[in-house]
This record gives sequence, C-alpha cells and structure tokens, in this order.
Amino acid sequence: MFTSVQFSRAVLKSYFTVFHRSFDVKGSENLPAGPKVIAMNHTPGCDPLYLPFILDETPHFLLQDGMFRIPFIGRMLKETGQIPVYRGTDKAREAMEHAFEILRNGGTVAIFPEGKDVEYGSRIRAKTGVVRMALETGAPIIPLGLFAPKQNLTRLNFQWDGSPRHGAWQFSGKSYMRFGTPWLADADADIHQQTEELMNRIYSLVEEAEKDTECELPTLLNPIPQW
Repeated sequence: MFTSVQFSRAVLKSYFTVFHRSFDVKGSENLPAGPKVIAMNHTPGCDPLYLPFILDETPHFLLQDGMFRIPFIGRMLKETGQIPVYRGTDKAREAMEHAFEILRNGGTVAIFPEGKDVEYGSRIRAKTGVVRMALETGAPIIPLGLFAPKQNLTRLNFQWDGSPRHGAWQFSGKSYMRFGTPWLADADADIHQQTEELMNRIYSLVEEAEKDTECELPTLLNPIPQW
C-alpha cells in the first residue's frame, strides 16, 4: 500500500508523463546529507516539482496557506509534511518553528526567500527567513536557480482568495535546475546583507541555466496557447 509520499510522487510522475515534462539539473553533487535549507527564486512558471526526485529525502516546503485549501492538492501537501505559512496572522511564527524542528531533526526545508512571484528580470527585497533558519539551527543554505524558457510557459489569469491574480505555468517542455555550493550563515554579519548575497547567488544560477538553454534547440512545441 502506498504511503502519502509514494502516492504524491506517483501523481507527479503521471503529470510529467502526460504533459511531456522533463528536467535538466546540474550541481546536485552539492547537496549534502543531513539538514539543509534549499532557497530558490520564485519566478512565475519556474516550479520546483522535480526536487523530490533529486533528493534522497522528502523536502518540506514553506507554502502560502491558501494552497492547503485547494481540493486534493491541499490534502497531499498536508499528508507529505509541507508547511503552511499564515502571513499577517498570529500563526505566522508557527511556520518558522516548524521549519526549525525539521532542520534540528536532520530534515530538508525548501523556501522561496522572495515570498511571492517576481517577474523574470525583476528583483525585490527578499525576506530574511532563510538566513534566520540557518543561524538558528546551523544548517547550510543551498541556493537553487530555477529557469523555464518563455516558449514553454502559458499565461494564466485566475481568482485567488476572492481576488483576481495572474501568473504563468509550464505545461510542457524542460525545466532547468542549478544548485550552488552550500554556505553557512555568519552570526557576526548583517542578516540583510547575507540575504542579498543569497539572492545574488540564486540569480547567478538562473543566468547560468538560461545560457545553457541558448545552446539547445527546441524539441517540443507547447500545444497550449502562449502568453
């Protein structure tokens, strides 16, 4: 009988097969065993759905609480140990405490430091949560750059929590994932400067991935209308 993690992986594999999704990863040798914080960019359409298949363990993502209210998906997130973030409420601290506990027990936490979608080519000031996690637990930070070619993205307009939203999703084609070398937060250095350094590392990896795609010829046309 399937466990929740095995079932969720089977669902993801079926999705990848049906939509002809694939991925290209470099730097995974940088992933140490034991506790770690994987920090990645939050560019629309650049999803980290392949991360569970690269790691030997189950990653625990910090995700907006609204995702846990989506039928079926929300249940899978809960049963696989993902962490809801209740921003702007008294429960906001609970997500950090949960992440601390996972790291202290040797687990892996995955997080988007920007905290929201940021259009490709733009930058916003990232939140300091990643550095604080590393300082609190001693876990190394692993930067991850995610990239998806624009021709593989489909623009989406939808309602979220009663408000109109827009974004993008990759329904077909290849995803690119570039891991950087682990680094440790410095308790004597400024937390905001370290967060900026982290984002610089992440976006350098994104640029690396984009350059790699320029060397490849497209092998599949996205059958869904583009944006």
